[in-house]
This record gives sequence, structure tokens and C-alpha cells, in this order.
Amino acid sequence: MTSSAGDVPRRRLLQGSVVVALSAIVGCDASTRSTGRTTGRHLTGSPGGGTPTVTSASPGSPTTTATNRPDWAGLARGLAGSLLRPGDGAYLSAKLLFNPRFDASHPLAVVRAAHTADVVETIDFARRYGLAVRPRSGGHSYVGASSANKAIQLDTRQLSGARYDAASRSVVVEGGTTLFDVHTALDAVGRTIPTGTCASVGAAGLTLGGGFGVEDRAYGLTCDAVESVTLVTADGRMVEADRSRDRDLFWGCRGGGGGNFGVLTEMRLGTFPADPMSFFYVRWADADTEAVLAGWQRRARVMPRSAWGNLHLDAAAGTGVTPAVFGVSLAGSAEEEANALVAAVGRAPLARTTYTRSHHDGVLLLAGCSSRDDGQCHLPPKGTLGREISIAGSDVLERPLSSVERHAVARLLRARAAQGHGASAIFDPLGGVAAAPGAQATAFPWRAALGTVQWYVGLPTVPGPATTSATYGWIQEAHRAVRSASSGAYVNYLEPGRAISTYYGVNYAGLRRLRRKYDPDGLFRGPYVIPR
Repeated sequence: MTSSAGDVPRRRLLQGSVVVALSAIVGCDASTRSTGRTTGRHLTGSPGGGTPTVTSASPGSPTTTATNRPDWAGLARGLAGSLLRPGDGAYLSAKLLFNPRFDASHPLAVVRAAHTADVVETIDFARRYGLAVRPRSGGHSYVGASSANKAIQLDTRQLSGARYDAASRSVVVEGGTTLFDVHTALDAVGRTIPTGTCASVGAAGLTLGGGFGVEDRAYGLTCDAVESVTLVTADGRMVEADRSRDRDLFWGCRGGGGGNFGVLTEMRLGTFPADPMSFFYVRWADADTEAVLAGWQRRARVMPRSAWGNLHLDAAAGTGVTPAVFGVSLAGSAEEEANALVAAVGRAPLARTTYTRSHHDGVLLLAGCSSRDDGQCHLPPKGTLGREISIAGSDVLERPLSSVERHAVARLLRARAAQGHGASAIFDPLGGVAAAPGAQATAFPWRAALGTVQWYVGLPTVPGPATTSATYGWIQEAHRAVRSASSGAYVNYLEPGRAISTYYGVNYAGLRRLRRKYDPDGLFRGPYVIPR
């Protein structure tokens, strides 16, 4: 992707045979299991899928407003992990998220949980003193949803590990594990799960919101691979939910978003063969932008489920708009897919390349690894974020954009470039296996959609209020340009000011009932939490 001096793109497409770096989820662009409390709670759900029937809650002890000051020293003594308060040496670094826009956040405390018992201890403490809890895994939310102003930031990144079970061909992933750690563990046994591409993203947040990636047309969304989840709920109990136990909660955790019903400490996912990846990259001229968008839409509706193609319309000062499609075929037919795409567009491209990698090397390329003299791919050191500053939003497209809408999108991007700024419209296809379940089979409602478009602006420095307002203003213009084709937005691409209901569609009412049931007193609260 090209960029102006004033805008730094978060998703990079490098041409030819050099590294291709894409990020398809919440951020970019962590193992011995300790047990806490168990629960005997079993509630009534919908055994065959669909919106669950929620029975009356068993809320446990209610949250009470404290009449005395919180006993922080007592909490610290009860933790195997660490408690960091304002003024502590590591507090300032511990609270940092992926996006530096939220560096000024001010949590009451940061709890670094060492095991599940620390999660239970923290929730019990928060309930005792009437405090809010904000779970944090990868910390990549576009709106800094785990920044935890005036709340406890509960950091689960030390609950990290992925263990493959050969007998069931499933993988147990702890709540703070990154995507790269999951893929590293599975690569050793020749297996994979469908995920996004950014190496440092937390697997928990990605999965709870749905989980897009290059294999979702072949294997489904990340949440579709989930076989069970273990959460510590607002009443301080551990709940293991699957298709036969706490089925309503299991439904809500597959697309209902993070931070709504509890703190995820572990999940089990089914795995798939880690087949080689065949890549293609095709780039056109600015003048072809609308034709490329039209052709991508046509191809997205009929491409085989083994194929996936991501369209970037990247605006940059001095160069206008660069339309390009980066794609993957698991059937080894990248050349065939590139040919079909070019035919659908009907314009000769400026550049085109195809190549094949092992699944392991493909994951590394997608994660943005760099090639060095030793011929190996290298990622940032474990625990670093590779931080990026951005402002973004999204729309779910229920149908292809019309010629008028395509023209409006191109006009917006060209105007942005003419003003000396960069921006991207990033189109991800759905369809294939991801479209197979019904809209209410899981909490992710957008099964029948053509795909999503992400409105993304990367920035070189933390923006002031005027720049932030102007950038969100541009995103609002983009929303208006596609309004008649948009059915909502993707919950892992949160943005301020947007109604929470627009992320959940037909499943919103059912998710609100779950909120009232599993968090009746609002322990998990904030501007992006589903209201009770």
C-alpha cells in the first residue's frame, strides 16, 4: 500500500514477490492451567441453535456500592499475579494498548492475572467495592475498549498457551494467547484454525467478536470452530459453556463481542489441515478504481470456498487511489483465481504476481514478518505490540454496491488524497462456509452478507481533537455513501457514536437478555458494552 508522508497505513501490501502484510482483525491492521471455582449452574438454551431461550438468572451475590475505600493492599495479597496502581513504576507501561491514541487512559488499577484464580479474586473484589472491570487480552480495539478509565483493567496476557489434543483434533487456547502463539503450536502438528492475520492480536477478542481471516470461506469464522468456552462471570463463578451446558452463553460467546458476559479464561476449538497457501496479488491504475470494485464484487459472489480475496482501495497524497486485490487459494489455484478476477474487472492490471508457500510460511507472511540475511522470517519480540495509530470504522454490505455507490466511494477516496491525506477502504468477502449457519445460529448475525468494508486511516502521530473529529467526519461520509447497502457494522471494528445495536442485528435483543442474566448488576460496563 502506498502512503503519504502524513498518513501511515496500517495494512501493507508489498508488490511482487516481497513480503505481503495484511491484518484482518481487531488490531494491526502467551501455560499451565490453574483452576479457580467451579459452577454447577446449567441453564436452558436452544439445543439446535437459534436464539436461546433465557430463563431467569441466578445472579449470585449482588454488586454493592462500597461505603469504605477499596482495600487495594488486600487485593494485592490475594493475587499470584501483580497489582499496579497509579504511581507504581510499571503502571504506565502496563496500561498501554496497541493504539497510542489511548495512552492517556487512567485505570484505577491494572491486575496482571497469573492464573484463573486471580480473575476470580479480582471480580470478587470489584463486586465488593462497586467497581467496574474491563478485561484486556490483546488490547487492539480500535476504540481502546479495554483502556478502563475509572475501572480495573484485568489483563489476561499471562494466561497464555495453546495445547493440541491429538485425540479430538482440537486445541485448548488460554484467554491471553496471541494468534501467533496459537499458530505456532498448531504448525508443529500440521493443523490450523481460521483466524485473522495480525500476530499480536489476542485470540480471545477476535473469536468472541466472530473472527475474519483468509480461511473463513473455507473453514468458517473463528467463532464457528469453538467447541467450548470457560468464563469467569460477574458473580465470580467459572462457567464452562458448550453445546450441552450453558448453551445460551455458548451462543452469545460466538459473535457477541468481548467484555459483555464475563472474562474468557479458556476456549477449545476444532482444527483443520494446515494446507499450503497459494497467493495472488493484482494491482490496477487509479482510473480503474470503480471497475475493480465492481469486478471484485462479481467475483466474490461466485469464487470457490477455497478462495478468498481482499480488496484495498488505498488513497495517498500525490498518487490518488491504488486499487489492488490480495488473495489466497487453499486449492493451489492462485493463477486461476487471478485470471478470473481480471476477467471480472475487465481492465488490464498494472502488476500481477502469484506464488505458493507452506501454511507456516504463509502465516508468517500474513503476519508481516520480515526477511533477513539468514532467509528466515522474524516477528517483533514476544510481548511487544508493534504499535500503530489509527482511526477506523466499518459497514457490513448486504448486497453489492451500485454504480452510484461505487462512484461515491471512489470520489471520497480521491478527495482525501487531493487534500494531502491517506485513507483506505478495505473490503473483505464473506460467503462460503462462513455463510452456512443461519443468522441466529450464533450471535454473529451477518452470515448472508457479501462482506464488510473497513474505513481505515493510519496516522503518524497521536491526533489532536480537530484531526480526530475531521477523520471521523470522513468516516461518516463513507457510511453515508454506502448506507442503502449497509446492514450494520462488525463488532471487532468498533467506533464511537455508533449505536451498539448496529453491531448485532437480529441478535441484539437476545444478547441484551444474556447481559441481564449473566451480569445483572453491571460489573462489566462501558460505552461499548451491550446495555442491559
